[in-house]
Amino acid sequence: MSDKTDKRGRRETPRNRSGNGQDALANALRFEQAKNKVLLDEVISLEDALVNRQMAEFDAVISDDTREFWREQLLANRDKAEAALRELVQAKVGTPDGSRRQPLHNRATARPKPPGSGDPGMAEGKAVKIRNRAHELCKTEGIPFSTAFRRAEKEICGEV
Repeated sequence: MSDKTDKRGRRETPRNRSGNGQDALANALRFEQAKNKVLLDEVISLEDALVNRQMAEFDAVISDDTREFWREQLLANRDKAEAALRELVQAKVGTPDGSRRQPLHNRATARPKPPGSGDPGMAEGKAVKIRNRAHELCKTEGIPFSTAFRRAEKEICGEV
């Protein structure tokens, strides 16, 4: 057996050697954990900056009451949250052709148009002509009403 000693003059045993290795591994682990913490802090700060920029971009449709909700949505699923916010902006501003979406009306407050208001007879007169012609085609040619209606529609609409 050879006599091996460490720097302090102690005789090296397998136990001593593994202790030095454990210390080195523990130091390496602490170093890596510190690096991970620094990187994680950087990622969080960059993510916050990105979310703040997006919140500013959609400030017109985000109220103070919903700000925290949209912040969480942007952090959890940025693509879908952005799509939803873009739709909200589009609905508020209008469509690209300049028209705005019409809101649904309340049935309780809606006032239906009485029959015959507007342009009286124009649409109704055409529909009556098509129906009468379809009945005539059914009787004379013995074809089904749906087929006769389509033919009558082509005849009447082709005239105008």
